[in-house]
Amino acid sequence: MKILKSIYKVATCTLLVAGLASCGDEWLDVSPSNGVDADAALTSSSDLEPARTGMYAALKGTSNFTDYYGQTFFVYGDVHAGDDYQYNNISGSNRASFFYNMEYATASDFGRTTVAWQSPYMLIGRANRIIAAAESGKLSDKDNEDAKAIIAQYNAEAKVLRALAHFDLVRIYGKPYTADQGASDGVPLVTEVLESSAKPARSTVKQVYDQVVKDLTEAINSNALATKSTPGYVNLWGAKAILSRVYLHMGDYANALKVAEDVIEESGFNLWTRDEYVDAWNASKPNEKEFLFRISVTSNDDNNDLNGIGNLQQQGGYAEMVATKKFVDMLSSDANDIRNDIFEATTKEKEKPIYGANKVYLNKLRGLNGNNRIVPVVPIIRLSEVYLTAAECAFRTNDKVKAAKYLNDLVSNRTTTATALVDETSVTLERILIERRKELIGEGQRYFDALRNNETIVRYTDETDKGWHKTLKKESQSFNRDYFKAIAAIPQSERNANKNISQNPGYGN
Repeated sequence: MKILKSIYKVATCTLLVAGLASCGDEWLDVSPSNGVDADAALTSSSDLEPARTGMYAALKGTSNFTDYYGQTFFVYGDVHAGDDYQYNNISGSNRASFFYNMEYATASDFGRTTVAWQSPYMLIGRANRIIAAAESGKLSDKDNEDAKAIIAQYNAEAKVLRALAHFDLVRIYGKPYTADQGASDGVPLVTEVLESSAKPARSTVKQVYDQVVKDLTEAINSNALATKSTPGYVNLWGAKAILSRVYLHMGDYANALKVAEDVIEESGFNLWTRDEYVDAWNASKPNEKEFLFRISVTSNDDNNDLNGIGNLQQQGGYAEMVATKKFVDMLSSDANDIRNDIFEATTKEKEKPIYGANKVYLNKLRGLNGNNRIVPVVPIIRLSEVYLTAAECAFRTNDKVKAAKYLNDLVSNRTTTATALVDETSVTLERILIERRKELIGEGQRYFDALRNNETIVRYTDETDKGWHKTLKKESQSFNRDYFKAIAAIPQSERNANKNISQNPGYGN
């Protein structure tokens, strides 16, 4: 998948293309891989296919824009928390250290690296173009029955991905919805094809969430999304699972539970068993039972080059991240938990004196045939998360019987330790949230979960519990969502192009 020329109708070096250091437009001069001119008008259903391809390319990011699921989003979502998954201080090459160290003080400092902004907005722009064409009533084959189905499906997919991109952006750059019910500044909400002169200001967090829910609900209710899973493409159940995640982050636990239960009961997807768990992530033959929606990268044309998430995570690559000592101790306290085996011990001689035989390297996102640039299995959302959402929301709505059931459904497929199971008298919110950390490590959710729950993120408190952490500044050792660095700075290059975008507090004007 390659960048589609001008598919995002925004001028070079203007808003929503942050991160471009100059006004060079070489990134706009690449034709789509099928040779169709991306500047051509979308006049029929067949014209939507290259636009759809480009939309999904932006979800992953490319070798030029590596700031979404192909690289930075997972790093930010886990290493920025740093309490379960940290930068590897021994062998890391500083590709994942920035968010972990938290040494930035101004927006200019923050601009030294890329957080998800470019690719999500590129995705939103491409989605908007598909939606506008699909809903214009002007496509030449709009009355053809086969074309109608294609148009409706691509329109619904575009709304799901537009919702996901806005949701991810507002979680990075806006306060958690649960902090003030969405009253604070979020991100620019873009729901139409923009002219190059457009300079939208930030919408509130609530306005962004309202649109996210609207897009997802419309897509789901359209009956146009596929009900079967095709790796790399969103389906009905992936859309519903994302909606459940959105409701969870809004603190709308009743609706989150309702949607989660629908997915659990009606989707036909199933939890991996304990025996299936480790090999389920097999790069050449993944077990699709749990992948409600995943990215599929299968060739060199698709990869994010050396800085892709697989190469960052694997010890045979850049070895940027390792589990923290606290996390290893927590997980290994149950020797029968199969998730211990999704981690590997170090093979590096210089690391053995520090990590010893502890399993510190996460082995979920594996390279195809050993090539860490090509990672066929990049999860957007899995059924395990939906079970954990159901358990948490049942508990929060005072149905402890149901909370225990959903938690036990997952736990019984991860360990043979009978005492790991709970009942209505022993289930607690803390127990559910710990299980969430064990299950979803490395999948980009930990940091956002901590913020929505107003947890204090503790890397370490003193030298006695420092574990494998480097010496960090005091404010980076332990913090919560009130710390100004808990919310990312709006990229300064973006604000230079659009004076209507305000900066987050603490980073200057």
